[in-house]
Amino acid sequence: MTAPRAFSWRAELARKGVHVASSVFPLTWAFGLVGQREVVAALTAGLAVSIVLERLRRRDSAIGRWFTAWFGGMLREHESTGLTGATWILGAMLLCAIALPERAAISALWAGVFGDAAAALVGRAAAARAAERGKTWPGSVACAFASAVGPWWLVAATPLAALGIGIAAMLAERPRFSLDDNARVAVAAGLAAWALGVA
Repeated sequence: MTAPRAFSWRAELARKGVHVASSVFPLTWAFGLVGQREVVAALTAGLAVSIVLERLRRRDSAIGRWFTAWFGGMLREHESTGLTGATWILGAMLLCAIALPERAAISALWAGVFGDAAAALVGRAAAARAAERGKTWPGSVACAFASAVGPWWLVAATPLAALGIGIAAMLAERPRFSLDDNARVAVAAGLAAWALGVA
């Protein structure tokens, strides 16, 4: 059995930088700079590229070495042999953009970008102070708060509805399921938004 990979704040911040870059999708959509068609097209293209890279890095040793050199430090241990978080979140965001009403979809995309990122960064800091491993409640609360801000700010959700969306995102992020938490947070937030009338 190999030893767990040592945690690096530099790698974690780089990983979350990718999340923040993805905020272009909910922000441009919410402010009317693009519509659903453009968001779906961009997410489809991004997912296609990600899937091709996933396949090539396993089948071609040269591409595998290149991928590891550039992105290896950002990967979780299970992503070395499984799908990366980037592929999961692109797939989840695309599903939400296609299947949900506009305001619910924007809420989902926001939560997928910022909810999981907040959980990881705050959770890592809390775990380091408490010498813990795995999910922490400070990280979960950060996920709820970050996921709630977007619906309230971007699509005029009521404070109560925004809170419900945040709680749904938090509950989806906490369990250690095989389904990537990047995808779970986005889908849970979107479904909660739709159920709460943020559509």
